[in-house]
Amino acid sequence: MLTKLQLKLVEQVRQQNPVVLTIANMVTPDKVADGLSAIGASPIMSIAPQESLEMVELANAITINLGTIDDKQKDEVIAVLKANHNQKPIVLDPVAIGASHYRLAFAKQLLHNYQFTVIRGNAGEIAALANINWHSRGIDSGNGQADLHKIANTVAREYHCIVVLTGQTDIITDGNNTFINQLSTSYFVTNVGSGDVLSSVIAAYLGVSKDYYTAACTATTVFTATGVKAARESSGFGQWQVKFRDELASIKSSEVLSVL
Repeated sequence: MLTKLQLKLVEQVRQQNPVVLTIANMVTPDKVADGLSAIGASPIMSIAPQESLEMVELANAITINLGTIDDKQKDEVIAVLKANHNQKPIVLDPVAIGASHYRLAFAKQLLHNYQFTVIRGNAGEIAALANINWHSRGIDSGNGQADLHKIANTVAREYHCIVVLTGQTDIITDGNNTFINQLSTSYFVTNVGSGDVLSSVIAAYLGVSKDYYTAACTATTVFTATGVKAARESSGFGQWQVKFRDELASIKSSEVLSVL
């Protein structure tokens, strides 16, 4: 359970308006930008390696999304990571890396060559990083028999970062401490891009706090609590999508506490 003090990050994001640079998945850039704007952050995206230094200097935090990675975007990703020099917190979203050797190889290359603050992925994606066999289907998490807590801890320790393993239950760990978030709604699964938005929302929270573990736990809890609150007030998926965006823009820390 998060405290009132930790949940004050909700208001802090709105007050400080952190700039989040997202190297985006071409399927969901509008959802990510709208989600960041709704919580009070400032989204910026780029596809040009030539402007990577200026983009990094402007940003308070960075998200790297591998959802539609190709050779051209690889150049942008590497240019941004080189320009960053480990100065700004970075979230890696290794979308569907269990579905493609190309994606998995690039994700591991990045993780071995650069330091990431957070890896945010579903069970299948985090299992792929841990070299665990897992039956996943494209961007869907799939299913497997391995211990998810052990998988998350293994990846956190190997890459010296925070892992946010999301699903019906979220597991957030830095390899030593573990936080379990049981808030969820089936609409997150139906809504393509929920994970993409969450990854950049986590980055926004990292951008206003040096306590990255608490920031990751808080961002994930606030995001899911918002989805649950919207679900309670919606009669269907389309209505939930609208209500969820409205709630992202207006939810207060006290309202998050009421959902917990």
